[in-house]
Amino acid sequence: MALKFNFESLDNKLPKRDINSHKGNNGRVLIVAGSEGMGGAGILASEASLFSGSGLVSLFTHKSNVSASLERNPEIMVLGIDDCIEYSNNLDVLLIGPGLGSDKWSKLMSKYLDQVNKNICLVVDAGGLSFLKSTPLVLECKSTILTPHPGEAANLLDTTVEAIQGDRENSAKKIAEKYGVSAVILKGHKTVVFLSGTDRTFVSDIGGPELASAGTGDVLAGILSALLAQNMNLEDACLLAVAVHSKAGINFKEDIGEIGLNASALIPLIRKLLNQ
Repeated sequence: MALKFNFESLDNKLPKRDINSHKGNNGRVLIVAGSEGMGGAGILASEASLFSGSGLVSLFTHKSNVSASLERNPEIMVLGIDDCIEYSNNLDVLLIGPGLGSDKWSKLMSKYLDQVNKNICLVVDAGGLSFLKSTPLVLECKSTILTPHPGEAANLLDTTVEAIQGDRENSAKKIAEKYGVSAVILKGHKTVVFLSGTDRTFVSDIGGPELASAGTGDVLAGILSALLAQNMNLEDACLLAVAVHSKAGINFKEDIGEIGLNASALIPLIRKLLNQ
């Protein structure tokens, strides 16, 4: 039976900083995101990771996105992927997928994955999910978390969205078993989190249609990358990422309403919640 969770049930899990901590103590995150014309996804994911506590965030993106990304967040190192194949030897978390597609540049990512240090946490979101059938990397990393929405989940299981939505809890488990991953976060109303190591399923009991807008999934992936980078255990990181994301949406709805939430507006709300 699935266990319910929300932000209030996890507030004792909020990350804390040691008085002598430095940026290296708070994790190194690399985000591979943003094909040509999709640079916003990389900006949202990397900004969410930074605002959620990552010590160092780097964004590898299409060269056409570099200037806009640097202007938005000068604290984040932004480089074109063509120049950075050898950069990934000193990472804690790799997030791949936001804003990637079926274009030639995005397909280069599957080759890049073979060169990544395997002793990391890997978060696979959005366009990165299409690489799973062609690369074995997910089986070799320290832990791998998939974050599909119902449409992506249907593609992973070769079924329909209706079938996924009709049995969300079991669908998350099936994805984890099929791809041999550590956890699956099946997004949507009452987001489902399945953890392979303990064979446990959790269901968020908060959240609503206010989060149904472009970019909110990129923000969730960024939050998760940051919590994992700060040495939070897998279960706590997955649950807290979902909970704080949903709670930020609720706070927006209570202040403004459920219509018109833009993903960028979530990020400062998330930072405030994580500092409670």
